Amino acid sequence: MIALNLKIKKNMKKILLLSCLFLALFVSACDKDKDKNETPQPTEKDKILVNYPWRMSTVTDLTGKDIPMNQLNTQTQAIKSVMDIQFRQNNTTVAIDQKSKQVINGGTWYLIEDNKMLDIDISGFKGKFGVEELTNSKMRLKSTMPVNGRDQETIMVFEPVI
Repeated sequence: MIALNLKIKKNMKKILLLSCLFLALFVSACDKDKDKNETPQPTEKDKILVNYPWRMSTVTDLTGKDIPMNQLNTQTQAIKSVMDIQFRQNNTTVAIDQKSKQVINGGTWYLIEDNKMLDIDISGFKGKFGVEELTNSKMRLKSTMPVNGRDQETIMVFEPVI
């Protein structure tokens, strides 16, 4: 009878040990899943984008030569002369009237492809733009747009509105 009690105690210890091991593995696996669901942290470029509104200062060709405004379409002229673009932390963006400071349009933005493309979706200003430069003092976005009625690769140059 004593031998039977000892055998039962040994088996109970093994079961308890295996249960603890299983529980530890389960908790560890659950913790890994938790990390996958965390909100991604903003990158340095995200932080620069949301610091302040941006105003288009010029449009250039790929060599850096300014393109006169009268050669650009009315949509691009309006972006330069009427609105500032503000990127917000929740991936929303708004177009703000430069004079009245009222929001005149809105949409979304995302830095994609390893922060090499800026995907903007605002009515009248939509597309994926190559991020040529993004610093606290300048943003240069590569795009194809009509110049004198013909599509041409261009660089839209923006400066922060401080």
